[in-house]
Amino acid sequence: MKLEMLAWTIAMTSCAALVAPVLLPAQERAEENRAKHHRYSLVDIGTFGGPESNINPLGNGHPYVSSQGTTVGTSATLIPSSSATNGFFCGGLDGTTPFVFHAFEWQDGDVTDLGALPPAADNCSSALAVNARGEIAGGSENGLIDSATSVKEIRAVVWEDGKIRNLGTFGGNFSAAASINSRGQVAGFALNAIPEPLSMFAVVLGGPSAGTQTRAFLWEKGEMRDLGTLGGPDAWGIFVNESGEVAGYSYTNSTPECYYRVPYNGPLSMEERPND
Repeated sequence: MKLEMLAWTIAMTSCAALVAPVLLPAQERAEENRAKHHRYSLVDIGTFGGPESNINPLGNGHPYVSSQGTTVGTSATLIPSSSATNGFFCGGLDGTTPFVFHAFEWQDGDVTDLGALPPAADNCSSALAVNARGEIAGGSENGLIDSATSVKEIRAVVWEDGKIRNLGTFGGNFSAAASINSRGQVAGFALNAIPEPLSMFAVVLGGPSAGTQTRAFLWEKGEMRDLGTLGGPDAWGIFVNESGEVAGYSYTNSTPECYYRVPYNGPLSMEERPND
């Protein structure tokens, strides 16, 4: 029996060797295409009971999917939102969905409600970035009402090992994280307490107001560092790479342009490396 099996194997191998060279070029290309083809599955992540879930629009955060396949975003619960809800993280993509939204983490088919700053049931949150270690950065309402806007304040947060951490501000009433690298360094923006009628954050939300300065930050190991500007009062951090270099925007002066009526803003790149 062993000899028969051996003979069969040799015969099959010889046959394959004879057939392979006569494949036509078109057949060879087809075989190569089949070998390279990847099969994808469309997965409905679902919601936390509400009508909508989403991943924030491109540019609001980075990365939304980690190298480990973890995906982050925000999802509606069944809890109705209030008149003090902040549309920055509540209301869905069009801002009209009247439910509290919570940050979510999706991994291997399981969805986790990451919660929010207390009182978590009433506050909206959104996850905007996740690294390979599973650390997640984003923002959350904190339950306090901003007297200037009559809606809840937002704070930059980090979720790690199931716990949420408030990153604070520079003395103002708003901050949000936009990206995180594999070392746990977080980039974003935070308001300080210095009055700024053309605050970059206020302008982004719809026009000049009695706001305060918007400042780019790099957060690391419990410390939020103001990264400065290109000469104007405001800057906004968006991306951080593996070396701790931060990219974003900055005003270059304090003089409003005639057309836009805001100071000129240009790209900003700041390098922040740990001490040797």
